[in-house]
Amino acid sequence: MKLGKKLLFIGLMGVANLSLAQSEGESKSDEVNTFNECLLEAVKNAKSERTVAQIRKACQDPDANLFSKRIKLERAASENPFAMLPHKPNFVIPASVTSINQEPYTDLPVDSELDDVEVKFQVSLKYLAAQDLLFKDLDLQVAFTATSWWQAYNGAISAPFRETNYEPEVILNYHHSWSLLGLLPIEQTSLSFNHQSNGQTGSLSRSWNRIILSFAFAPTKHFVWGFRSWYRIPEDEKTSPLDASGDDNPNIEKYMGYGEIGGLWSISDKHSLELMIRNNLRSDNKGALQLGWSFPINDKIQGYVEYFNGYGESLIYYNHHTQRLGIGFKLTNWF
Repeated sequence: MKLGKKLLFIGLMGVANLSLAQSEGESKSDEVNTFNECLLEAVKNAKSERTVAQIRKACQDPDANLFSKRIKLERAASENPFAMLPHKPNFVIPASVTSINQEPYTDLPVDSELDDVEVKFQVSLKYLAAQDLLFKDLDLQVAFTATSWWQAYNGAISAPFRETNYEPEVILNYHHSWSLLGLLPIEQTSLSFNHQSNGQTGSLSRSWNRIILSFAFAPTKHFVWGFRSWYRIPEDEKTSPLDASGDDNPNIEKYMGYGEIGGLWSISDKHSLELMIRNNLRSDNKGALQLGWSFPINDKIQGYVEYFNGYGESLIYYNHHTQRLGIGFKLTNWF
């Protein structure tokens, strides 16, 4: 680091330490921690023409909610040309218990040999491709998420990856507050093209394409909620079950519905509760519920407990009801 950036770094840390000394209570401490993180990212990645005042103004907002804080941190980090940002949470759940439904695997080599205990993990990254596209606060993002269910303890069948869902998407994200009909304040709006597939062939193949519209709300500084609604891009029917082209999962909307609602309560720094609810809005009432609890372990890693009950935890089980309880670690959270 050059001398000028060293002096800038020392000066900014002095301001951050002064703010910390003046903080009162846990919520204030959380604000200072976010401010410090933003400063550090901005200093490390700052372009030569950015001034100290510009960096401080970009990071300093005592009334910022969870969405605003994340946007500031992401924009500071994205100035690094090698930066890849977290998208959805990144986690590893080494102890995950469920009741494996063998039906999709009938007549396959693993039929009836799958264990109910397995590892679940998720890797989710995004790249901020363009900022202020067309107009201010409209960003173009490219994201990729992979979620895997791994029979890591099943040596009898060579510990295979039972299922992996791959989810690339292109997102237009508008992070400027606006009001719907003058009644409902919306904090963030996004429109995305989303492809999801399990990368399999034959009877195990599952995939679909969606256009997803999302709205997010921040009624308080520490609680956010939102909903997203999707339209599935239609596919032709298969001429036979083993046909490589055509719809791999017909009538998936009857189980996954057309949207979901979620919420997150940030109780304290790195300590949060989250909820996801999905329903098909039909008389047969198929849907899903997911609960999550994140708690601090150290400065980098959070403990994570996850419970799922319903349809569509993975694409292979889009039309099968499952329950799962697991405990593990989160490397990055939603906020």
